[in-house]
Amino acid sequence: MLPRKSKGLQKIQMARVEKANDLLVTFSKRRCGLFTNVSELSILCGVEIAIIVFSRDIKVFSFGHASEENLFNFILFQQL
Repeated sequence: MLPRKSKGLQKIQMARVEKANDLLVTFSKRRCGLFTNVSELSILCGVEIAIIVFSRDIKVFSFGHASEENLFNFILFQQL
């Protein structure tokens, strides 16, 4: 039997990432995972969800289900 190259899925310690490149990669992967989870929640439960994520460089990423624009208008102006 060949030895394994990796140790498989392991729990990582929650600590701030110090390297700039690693920070960007981690942010990107976790942001995509967060949007996936939000999408699944909205489909499974039949709810309308909006999420806004700000990066360290003040870039804005948003996700909305059914429509981002309608949800943000509802939040800002209390009308749909």
